[in-house]
Amino acid sequence: MNFTNMLTNLAQISDAENPTIFPFPFPMHIAIVIISVIFFGFRFAVQKKPYQLIFAIAVPISLLLWVSNNKTLYYTVGIIELILILLAVISTFVFKPKKAEAVTAAAEEKAEEAGSDKADEEKAEEADSDKADEEE
Repeated sequence: MNFTNMLTNLAQISDAENPTIFPFPFPMHIAIVIISVIFFGFRFAVQKKPYQLIFAIAVPISLLLWVSNNKTLYYTVGIIELILILLAVISTFVFKPKKAEAVTAAAEEKAEEAGSDKADEEKAEEADSDKADEEE
């Protein structure tokens, strides 16, 4: 038995024992899907970023592959998943968080107000010192 025959025999054995495309059983796939949906759903509820909602929808779609061994279904689910991943990537660049922009704008306004308040206080102190000098 040479090395090539050994690899061929091992490949045939693994195909016969595990005919699906997943390296883990169905109950584990369901557990992973449930955990990921809870995680992405919670993160979306907290942060309101669209890509989290897209992933919360995309992960359960992978369960459709357990329905049938039809290659058309595999390719259809693959295309749907690819589209959803691309939408998630695009949404991270398109939808910037509005809170961060509002917080930065508010911080800039506070800094400007603090700067103008300090300038006003300095002017008032100079005026007071000028009055004190005049009185002397």
